[in-house]
Amino acid sequence: MCLGLCAGAINALIAMLLLLAVLALFSPQQLGGAASSSLEGAGTARIFWAAVIWAPLFETLIGQWLPLEVLRRYKVRAGYSLLVGAMLFSFLHVMSGSGILHASMTLIAGGIFAASYLAARSQGLAPAYVAAATAHACSNGLILCGSLVFPDLSG
Repeated sequence: MCLGLCAGAINALIAMLLLLAVLALFSPQQLGGAASSSLEGAGTARIFWAAVIWAPLFETLIGQWLPLEVLRRYKVRAGYSLLVGAMLFSFLHVMSGSGILHASMTLIAGGIFAASYLAARSQGLAPAYVAAATAHACSNGLILCGSLVFPDLSG
């Protein structure tokens, strides 16, 4: 869990720095939407549930556990597995309607979440899943807090 908290905090920091840099260089129209646009107008409790509880639990199954375990079974190197996990995680968000900014942020996040999964995998399936899901939940929670503190940056 500590691994996940640290990885999530690092990812949130990277995401916020990337967001600041990209917003300085591009217009919102050039960046496209975010996969979370379906939550616009939702209450705080629903957003928290979707971003910090549901998405990390579900997306860890689809974006880390399933692909990384299949690749592990076929003895694919960890570096290639990390890359595949990151690309799949980003691709799934692009399919949900995200633009270039969100796609790049989820590519980085997917790599960090896959790395935390792989780092904890020697301890078993459950610790690996908990590490990746905790990283995802922590990252989403910190980004959510950042969007509350700096609402002008969230679009």
